[in-house]
Amino acid sequence: MAVFIDFENLALGFQGRRDRFEIDRILERLVEKGKIVAKKAYADWSRFGTYTAPLHEAAIELVEIPRRAQSGKNSADIRLCVDAM
Repeated sequence: MAVFIDFENLALGFQGRRDRFEIDRILERLVEKGKIVAKKAYADWSRFGTYTAPLHEAAIELVEIPRRAQSGKNSADIRLCVDAM
């Protein structure tokens, strides 16, 4: 199995909440379902620096998707889909 994370969308869900994002809990659950052969997270990482260390520790490849303009919202979605194919 492969894990592809649109991290910008995920981070929006955690905005303003006291809950912490814990990638290890997610991966532990997925490993119960089968072997994970690829792990990638897509975002403009200059905006999410506090999350990079835990993701690196979980051996997740961080794919940089620079923010170009307001209309560039789908850049991560497109890149994620291309990689998944």
